[in-house]
Amino acid sequence: MKTKQIVLTVILIAGIVYPGSAEEKKVVASKLNEATVFFRGAELSHTASSSLTKGENEIYIEGLSPNIDKNSLKIKTTNGVIVSSYEYTLDYLSNSKVPNATVKKLQDSIAIYEKKLEVINTDISITTNLLALLQKGTDKNVAGSEKGLGIDELVKTMEYYKSKSKELQEAQSANNRKKQEAEQSLVRLKNQLNMEASKNNKTSGVLKLSLSAPTTATCNFIISYYTPMAGWMPYYDINIASTDKPIRIVSKSKVRQTTGLDWEKVKLTLSTSVPSNGKAAPLFNAWFLDFYHPIVANEAKDMSVMAQNAFSYEMAEVVVSGPKAKKIIEEDLRYDTPTMEEYILQSENELNMVYSIDLHYSIPGNGKEQSIDLQTKETTAEYKYYCAPRLDTETYLLAEISDWQKLNLLSANANITYDGTYVGESYIDANSTQEKLALTLGSDKRVTVKREKMHDFSSTRFLGNDTKQVFTYKLTVRNNQNKPIKMVLKDQYPISTQKSIEVELITKDTTPWTANIESLGVITWEEELKAGETKEYRLSYSIKHPKNQEVR
Repeated sequence: MKTKQIVLTVILIAGIVYPGSAEEKKVVASKLNEATVFFRGAELSHTASSSLTKGENEIYIEGLSPNIDKNSLKIKTTNGVIVSSYEYTLDYLSNSKVPNATVKKLQDSIAIYEKKLEVINTDISITTNLLALLQKGTDKNVAGSEKGLGIDELVKTMEYYKSKSKELQEAQSANNRKKQEAEQSLVRLKNQLNMEASKNNKTSGVLKLSLSAPTTATCNFIISYYTPMAGWMPYYDINIASTDKPIRIVSKSKVRQTTGLDWEKVKLTLSTSVPSNGKAAPLFNAWFLDFYHPIVANEAKDMSVMAQNAFSYEMAEVVVSGPKAKKIIEEDLRYDTPTMEEYILQSENELNMVYSIDLHYSIPGNGKEQSIDLQTKETTAEYKYYCAPRLDTETYLLAEISDWQKLNLLSANANITYDGTYVGESYIDANSTQEKLALTLGSDKRVTVKREKMHDFSSTRFLGNDTKQVFTYKLTVRNNQNKPIKMVLKDQYPISTQKSIEVELITKDTTPWTANIESLGVITWEEELKAGETKEYRLSYSIKHPKNQEVR
């Protein structure tokens, strides 16, 4: 009787100390519907629904990203429900849930292979012992008699040893192969399990809401917030079928996210803006002028000219791209098709460009880049052959696009394919001030350029304390194609940075050129070459400097 009274007393005390312990908290799962991805970061939008009673309510909405900017949280409700207060927390126990079907299947497969490996190891151990026992028994049998075995008995022993040893060794080899295969399968399964576990072993964001409902009804919620754990970058596939057809520019994007959530069938929007994170436009302060007192030091003077020719192209490292990625669209597996244009709306305002995709995408939270096609545009180009033999004797085919600013391109890498062959990777600088966008399509061995010094027209003379050197070069271009081409040829003469060094371009001995960039010392010849035609160009200049000093 006393025992029952004590138990009852303990229960009553527990009820007094923890009046709400018997009442479970109301947990509501949220669903990620939309994601607006910026170059750095993303805005995610979740929906949730819960039945509320009239008056005060408290619910917990789970399934949010654990990496968010709390200041960006926005909560919308329906049916006149007011959010009295809210608190964002992390649920570190969310990974204790029952594993999904994929993880369970992998765990079962690993258990089967581990048991199989145990059986194989047992067989290997037994076979090893049998071989040792066979060897020992044979040695003892042969050496057991003082006179030794007779010929017939020795032959029988050797034949038995050979037959049995061969049988055991073949069994041992088979077991070793089975063991190796089982171990390799185990490694693959465990690696896959680790990947699946990393995707599902996540901390979850939970939003605790205190709500005031005017009536008993179902309330729908829209929760949006900014997370820095996502981003996208543009790139292009530029396809040129031939020089008499338009250039096809396919805009693409690489989207990645590590928000702690797997985005399942989410409506995706890509934006070129980057949240400012509190940056403000700069303002001037007073600029006070004072005398400058320099610190004397030995400073090496950099004589290099940091300038770039309008046609100074450098071939990038060739990265072979794989087959086009397939996309899961509305649970149907489809290949990339030109109809992608119908699903993307491109809009532009004063701050950014936005691609609204009217399709649902699934993007895992493992940080792997997912490729998404955006738009396809066609434009015309002017094709020219270009060579700067002082730098590189290769002749490159260029495609020059006029009015390229109207294409609304972004600064990004571009994979270029010409005549069905991948020729390399280039870079599109959307901030360039050049009137034309030039793309390098690769070198062409059918257009040859040779640069050689003409010794008969080059000389060195001494004039008092000075030395005057004359340099003359001949450039020979030959078009070995069966069609005319437009050729752009460039060469360079030096620019002096010292008063004691005089450089003069000898115009009377230099073939007339069509352009002159005097700040770089670059001259350009641009004209059309007929099929099979050969042309020669000449560059001549002089350098005058003190004879006791070397110039380079």
